Amino acid sequence: MLTIGLQAMVAGLISQAQNSLLTLMGSVMALCVSWPVALLVVRQGVADGIAAVLASAVILGGWAGWPFGAAYLCQFGLASLIVSGLLHKGCRWDRVVAIGTGTIIAIGSLGMTAYAVRIGKNPLQLADEWANREVNRALEALKTADLPPEMVQQTQALFRDLGHSLIALYPAVIILTVAVMLLATVWFLNRRTGALLPEQVAFCAWKVPENLIWVLIAGGVGTTFLQGGWQRLAWNVLVVVLGIYFLQGLAILSHYFRVKRFPPAFRAIGYFLVVASFPLRVLATGVGIFDLWIDFRKPGKHKD
Repeated sequence: MLTIGLQAMVAGLISQAQNSLLTLMGSVMALCVSWPVALLVVRQGVADGIAAVLASAVILGGWAGWPFGAAYLCQFGLASLIVSGLLHKGCRWDRVVAIGTGTIIAIGSLGMTAYAVRIGKNPLQLADEWANREVNRALEALKTADLPPEMVQQTQALFRDLGHSLIALYPAVIILTVAVMLLATVWFLNRRTGALLPEQVAFCAWKVPENLIWVLIAGGVGTTFLQGGWQRLAWNVLVVVLGIYFLQGLAILSHYFRVKRFPPAFRAIGYFLVVASFPLRVLATGVGIFDLWIDFRKPGKHKD
């Protein structure tokens, strides 16, 4: 019942296109939809979790139509089962996020491809149309916002310029969005059921594989020298890899917070500022990249 209530509330908030604050609240609350069933799986078992997911999908599908129920099943339902099941088996949290993201994206892509074939459209064109529609929806929402006319015009011009980039990068945006949802679910389970799950590598000590730097370099080279669809692929790969290095930058920040023994309230403010501020996001990403050579978490030598 909590899952159904959360999903209905998220859908209701996001559908209020006239209020950008409600849309933002709904997007943030969407990270919590997979939590109740994930907690149920850890405490009661996979069978109860599967039953809860199927029941939620049926009820939501009956309430808002089968596409809505199928969307819940492919995104939030799978997230609940994959994260809780793999963590319970002792899988590392970073592998859980990687496996879960790949599985959800693959199933979603298959579903979109099947739907596109059914209506006689190219899957890539259908996806581009969907992304373009979302950008236009954001532009329409700005027209009804309580903003000065000059500010609305400037913001709309900015959105139009960014719209083409967002349409080209929507695969990377979707991948990172799913990964963030899974990370939030991992964090929730570790906070609520830490004693019931195998011990995990601390986030402050987490590092990305060293070979990932070659993927970053290849993506950067591809965006410079390739053209057309290959350049678009390179841009999406680059954005995803930069997101991973940003997470490593947050892990380094967490390490220093822990070493300096900052209070929880200060840590929360610090994380918020890094995530919300673009210059700080760039700085954290750069720190995550150069940690391969500098090793920011290496114990320093202290004089007597």
